[in-house]
Amino acid sequence: MISKKRFSHPVSFITLVISILLIISACSAPPPQATATPTLGFDLGSDGTEIPDLGCPAEKTLYSLWFSHLAVLDIDAGDGETFYLQFDNIPPSFFDLWIDADGNVTNEGIFSETPIRYHGVANHPGDDDCPVQTFEGVWRMKAEISGICVNDIVTLFIKEEFLDSDLHSSCGDALGPGEGLYSGPELDLIFDLTSDFPADGITIPEGGPFHASYDYALYPAGYELPVVPLTDQ
Repeated sequence: MISKKRFSHPVSFITLVISILLIISACSAPPPQATATPTLGFDLGSDGTEIPDLGCPAEKTLYSLWFSHLAVLDIDAGDGETFYLQFDNIPPSFFDLWIDADGNVTNEGIFSETPIRYHGVANHPGDDDCPVQTFEGVWRMKAEISGICVNDIVTLFIKEEFLDSDLHSSCGDALGPGEGLYSGPELDLIFDLTSDFPADGITIPEGGPFHASYDYALYPAGYELPVVPLTDQ
């Protein structure tokens, strides 16, 4: 539970809530939910783009794991002390990975880092020097991916780790957690390559101080998905 203690300086408040966000995202493994399959928001191929034939490759093949992330922390600590922070990816966002002829999956040896932006606002009614604090910045996020492809079903394990941040605050320094201390969700993802849109993901629903959606699509490298966010329908 979030304490309603007043914070004497906005930096301490921001450091606390960013830590909460990353700890929640690292540890939140929500129970399976009957959620809709993530989609691109339109039919692939409607713009004349040819959809590639998919399946476990007969030889070592490079694939791209496209993703869309949204994570929101929205806290009301009482007495007017509030905090809002939103993380999302900067499209096009993807990680490349190898699937070999034996079905083994890895991204070892492939550069796998991407920027994740965030922005927010904190209200500090008890701080005359900084009653309203805004901030924005970018994290670098890397991914470790492993898995297997059997009978045109790809099972991936992905671990996403926030490396460091470049945070800009409207008043005072706003320091986030140290490098390598926190990671995003560690997920088991399943992609059916016989479908037109091999996709998977998780959703942490709204209703509490933290909600998020992490959606992924798997395609052969070189096939460019339109630059639009993945959405649930």
